[in-house]
Amino acid sequence: MTDSQKILIDNLRLEGYGYSKIAKEIGLSENTVKSYCRRYKTSSETKEIISICTQCGNPIDKSKRSTRRFCSDACRNKWWNEHPKAEMLYITTCACCGKEIHMRRHNEKKYCSHACYIKVRYKSGGSND
Repeated sequence: MTDSQKILIDNLRLEGYGYSKIAKEIGLSENTVKSYCRRYKTSSETKEIISICTQCGNPIDKSKRSTRRFCSDACRNKWWNEHPKAEMLYITTCACCGKEIHMRRHNEKKYCSHACYIKVRYKSGGSND
């Protein structure tokens, strides 16, 4: 049994899954899951949640920060490159050209590009005089 499988077992037990559902989900025998849970006292009443990396499934070191989603910068970059518009919850239009802008946070951007910002900022001719 790998470390990632152990973490998955712990997380699924915390979500209230039974031994047979966990075994089917992970691909292990029900007795293996049951003996692991009994040996390490994994139960649905345990309060501590063990996090796994969204990209690779490896355990995340929680000593650095409690809200981490990825185990490393490499995994974070790889995931965001594969999901470029994921979690882009807000949509607005550029104040200059009217192009649609996707944002992760509300009022994160006002312009679609630096060129549009410059065009609006210096519309009187482009000099700082």
